[in-house]
Amino acid sequence: SKTDDLQEYSSADRLTIDAAGARALYHIFHFTQRLRSEWVNGFVKLYCQSDLVKIANDGLASRCIMDALLEGPAKSTSSRLLLPKLSGRLSFLAAERVGHHVVLKLFKALPSIEDQATMSAELSQSLNRLGSNAMGRTVMTSCVVKEYLEGEATWKEALSKMKEKDNWLKEIMGEDEEAEDGGKGKKRKRKKVKSKDEMKNEDIQSKKKTKKKMEVEQCHNFLT
Repeated sequence: SKTDDLQEYSSADRLTIDAAGARALYHIFHFTQRLRSEWVNGFVKLYCQSDLVKIANDGLASRCIMDALLEGPAKSTSSRLLLPKLSGRLSFLAAERVGHHVVLKLFKALPSIEDQATMSAELSQSLNRLGSNAMGRTVMTSCVVKEYLEGEATWKEALSKMKEKDNWLKEIMGEDEEAEDGGKGKKRKRKKVKSKDEMKNEDIQSKKKTKKKMEVEQCHNFLT
């Protein structure tokens, strides 16, 4: 029934996650394609929709597992596998504090405009839920949901502008895309163990970079 369905995907549903195991998966999903391929495919196929929804809506699991899948080098493959598995539950996640981040990253990671259109179409069927809180409204904007209802041309134009803005920000910030599936990435040097002072300094630099990015975005919005 509808009531049972809502209870099954209640915001109160949480998983018991082993932190060490989740962190191990994070690193595995960043291995070279030859080593990570079976892990990525196996992980998505192993878990049912209910479990994947709970993983996406859990702080630790989302950060270690979903972020690795949707922002790591296997994001194209992972997003194509996750979209049909999460289909039907995207609107639920879109209005959740943790889950809405996964929805945003999934949309951005999808490699084809057809897949993104499929996702916008599903979300457009739940405007009331998306508009019920700030998380849902953020998803509505970032996944160009309202524009989809206005027609294909309007949707494509809005999507193109959004991608141009993202690329402009990356260029300004000097951020490079990671190698995609099958692509040649740069060789990574083994990381040395950092001291507390080094970690503190990195945290300060990260905050400065975030502040700079916000200033650039404000400047861009003012100019446009």
